[in-house]
Amino acid sequence: MSDSNNGAIIFVHGLLGFSSFSIFGKRVHYFRNLRSSLRNSTRQVFFPELPATGYIEDRARVLANFLAHISADRIDLIAHSMGGLDCRYLIHHLDPMHRVRSLTTVATPHHGSPLAKWTIEESDMCFRLMHSISTPAINDLTPESCARFNIEISNREDVRYCSYASTRSPADMSFVLRSWGNRIAANSGDNDGMVPVASAQWGEFRDILQADHFELTGWSFAWPDARKARPFNHLQFYLNLVRELTENHS
Repeated sequence: MSDSNNGAIIFVHGLLGFSSFSIFGKRVHYFRNLRSSLRNSTRQVFFPELPATGYIEDRARVLANFLAHISADRIDLIAHSMGGLDCRYLIHHLDPMHRVRSLTTVATPHHGSPLAKWTIEESDMCFRLMHSISTPAINDLTPESCARFNIEISNREDVRYCSYASTRSPADMSFVLRSWGNRIAANSGDNDGMVPVASAQWGEFRDILQADHFELTGWSFAWPDARKARPFNHLQFYLNLVRELTENHS
């Protein structure tokens, strides 16, 4: 059973994300099946919903408002993709009581993604569609925008920043990501179909996970293959993170 004195762990979704929604009577969660797997955690665990396509600042303010209603002396943030940038903005500008003690980012484009730049600049039908459903957030995710962001948003000395990157060979990615993975590989090296490994590194770099961008939240759109450890075991990964954060807090 969770205890407010043990602090809170917050999972933050990325671009086009959500907390959960219902379809045909079934509840669908961004972090697939994670909520139920953590029901017996001794920490409070929350999955707030941010504006799916909002600017970093707007998403961070919604997150700050959510945290303001949580009774916890310590907050640990775990963020996927764009959510990590929202959290960094919040820590820098919107945490006056310094309750946030750690941020763990998973495939966050700290240094931007060329995919965002191509989405804005190119006229290919796929990119035009991506631009139409991801505006205005996509403007904050280009390498140029993230370079400016990193100058403004410095790390806070009392917060532990950890990061994970992820990658798969484009040939092993789902059909949704394969063409992007190939092009990003030619431009920026190893990637997960959306974010280059080099871009995901921030603070204490922990590991490179064998997963594409969607697998990190439990959504695999490729055939299972035990030899390639697909799909990625996202539940075990996040359960281990929560266990580590809980042990560090005790």
